[in-house]
Amino acid sequence: MAHFAVGSLIRDARERQKYSQEELCYGICTASTLSRIENGVQAPGKKILEALMQRLGIVDRLYNSYLSPEEMERYEMEEKLTRCLARKEYAKAEEFVEILEWKLGETSRKAYSFRLEVQHVCFAKVLIRKSKGESLQLVLEALLEAIRMTMPDFDGVHLKARLLTFQEISILNNIGCTYHALGKACEALRLLVQLKEYMESHTDGGQELSVKYLMILQNLSTWLGQEGYYQEALALCQKGIDFCVEYGRMHIFPMFLCNKACALAELGQYDVSKENFYLSIALYQAMSQHECAGQVRKYAESFYGIKV
Repeated sequence: MAHFAVGSLIRDARERQKYSQEELCYGICTASTLSRIENGVQAPGKKILEALMQRLGIVDRLYNSYLSPEEMERYEMEEKLTRCLARKEYAKAEEFVEILEWKLGETSRKAYSFRLEVQHVCFAKVLIRKSKGESLQLVLEALLEAIRMTMPDFDGVHLKARLLTFQEISILNNIGCTYHALGKACEALRLLVQLKEYMESHTDGGQELSVKYLMILQNLSTWLGQEGYYQEALALCQKGIDFCVEYGRMHIFPMFLCNKACALAELGQYDVSKENFYLSIALYQAMSQHECAGQVRKYAESFYGIKV
């Protein structure tokens, strides 16, 4: 009965959004597997269920699914790995990667969630290697290899109207950042603009996704400003500021204020720019991020002659 209810939920959401089974399950599982899930014949498992729900834009909800003790152990290990990477605890993250690789070595490659689990580990390994100073070109190649595990026809830039999981969004954002670091601004901007548009049209602003959306807005506003598109950067900064206020995402708020101040200064609006630099510094100080506050103050004075 539980399988049937979950399957019906997936089918109803898919049909309501007018997606075919092939569009929804591309790179995750076969259409025949999805059909069995939708008809309540097969349990999706937590990894497959999450991926399908994320592509449907259904987030921040809990769904029960039956996991074996081995699957639950791997899933909990992945969560710990994700937290370590977020905190930049790369040595500890490397330990979790080794354990997960060993556990996946004992898992059948025919398991439905195997591809998603391997992708998670490969992405983590890329971030760890990047932290150790590996060349950006090798990082880019490894990121492309990771995304092609679930998007095999990805050409490096164009999304081709694909539905995306949270993990795919994170990998694609990192590909964009790596392009930019390699001096490939056009590729970086083109990819992240597509991600921005995708997230604005396919999601409902859930907690995890809102963080990723703000990260993409912040990257785009920074890069557009560096390329001289100040009005466009200003508009994205304001969008980010409004989103932070609406959803209470204050950790990135002062960065948007700083980017906005830079764009305003470039447009000759120094008084308003100074106000935004001041607010950015004040927020960083309120969050005890004094080093960031000092960097903003130094940047405002060095590049624009604005003393805050």
